[in-house]
Amino acid sequence: MNIAIKKELHQLVDKCDNEMLLEEAKVLLQDGKDWWDELTDEDKNLIMESEAQYGKGDFISHEELMKRFEEWKKK
Repeated sequence: MNIAIKKELHQLVDKCDNEMLLEEAKVLLQDGKDWWDELTDEDKNLIMESEAQYGKGDFISHEELMKRFEEWKKK
């Protein structure tokens, strides 16, 4: 067990004022479920495909997407 991680989490929780975030963290820690396990096989495959595309550099930046979107809206 990594004691340093636990201490850091305690510090982060103590500093956090976002009640919604704290509730989500509480559910996660109590439940112990991994969000990945709750995805469908199709969703998992899409995520893995996206990661592979990103790894190959096959993506555009948010800035570039916004430029393209603005051009599309003008048409």
